[in-house]
Amino acid sequence: MERTRRHEELRVVVVGAGVVGLACASRLQMRGFDVTLVDPRDPGSGCSYGNAGCLSRASCVPLGLPGVLAKVPGWLADPMGPLAIPPRYALAIAPWLWRFWRNTSMERVNAIADALHALLDPTVERWRPLAAWAGVPELIRQDGYAFVYESERAFAADSLGRELRRAHGVRIEVLQGGAVRELDPALSPSITHLVLLPEQGHVPNPLRLSQALASRLREGGAAFVQREALDFEIAEGRVQRIVIEGGAIEADAVVIAAGAHSKRLAARLGAGVPLETERGYHVMIGDASVQPRIPVCSGEGKYFATPMEGGLRVAGTVELGGLEAPPNYLRADALLEGAKRLLPGLAHGTVDRWMGHRPSLPDSKPVIGRAPAASNAFFAFGHGHVGLTAAAPTAGIIEALVAGESPPIDIRPFAAERF
Repeated sequence: MERTRRHEELRVVVVGAGVVGLACASRLQMRGFDVTLVDPRDPGSGCSYGNAGCLSRASCVPLGLPGVLAKVPGWLADPMGPLAIPPRYALAIAPWLWRFWRNTSMERVNAIADALHALLDPTVERWRPLAAWAGVPELIRQDGYAFVYESERAFAADSLGRELRRAHGVRIEVLQGGAVRELDPALSPSITHLVLLPEQGHVPNPLRLSQALASRLREGGAAFVQREALDFEIAEGRVQRIVIEGGAIEADAVVIAAGAHSKRLAARLGAGVPLETERGYHVMIGDASVQPRIPVCSGEGKYFATPMEGGLRVAGTVELGGLEAPPNYLRADALLEGAKRLLPGLAHGTVDRWMGHRPSLPDSKPVIGRAPAASNAFFAFGHGHVGLTAAAPTAGIIEALVAGESPPIDIRPFAAERF
């Protein structure tokens, strides 16, 4: 950035008003930059709304672990299992799956875990000042969460994940039998093991957090442009304008934080990234008769049940089906049945179903850093299952880069050029 001009004279356009874009814009405005956000959707209305609400410094474990592909046929054989690939999309997703497999060796897993740990470890401490700035400090809670298992076999199958977490300093406690019910009487007697991670956090209303950030940004003079970013006007290696529907916006810097919609924009800025969408589902259960004390994740089903301000949210699973296909809400219905299995006393009123697009890369790491084709363009997308967790730490990195400073961690593992 140009150090001869004051920050408040520098115009930064953030493309994407999900939680990552909002966090980046917030840190930039706090630093004194003039901020504009461009997104055709309402702030925080995508995966930033529909996620499980976890702030998980423990999510240093990549999705691709040794032996994971051996589980895929069984998952695909169950139409409502933790993974689905519609037949029409199988050929299109094949190159992504090949890249995913290449990242499942222990050498790659350890390197990915190291990088993710550096990014995610400070999530709660990074979120607290942002939430306080937005006037909602009560939304950052640190009560822990738990994985629950219904068999010794399922518990043992996740042992590598526990080893990786422990190796990175994550505190873990294992409860069995009656100790599980002592912790939370609402949980099913069929649960044989509970793995408690007491240092983890969660947000009981992710949409309210995003909306609070957006409101504070507006109060500080940020502009929200509800248009789609289409292209960039680039001259002498710098973005001059962002082309939008019906016009263009001049900028001194641009941040691409458009989630699953970032691929085309990144390509225009010199980065060919294998960005895919993992279609995730949730059910929001109103008037739930019971809720878990803290968020709990089914070790078998790979979904979270999280107590929220508006009820009980059950969120998770992966459907690799692209951006255009209509939702398959039978997968949401399966989450409701899973909740009843974990919480056998569950009775409820309303049930709202939702599907959203997680921006996913085959090595489980986001893209964060400077764009190859423009010195004043920066990437902050591809956070997959850790968008809420990583948003505040990512925002600190983007703030430093836009200000011309060294980022707080080594960001080379997140460079777009790794692909």
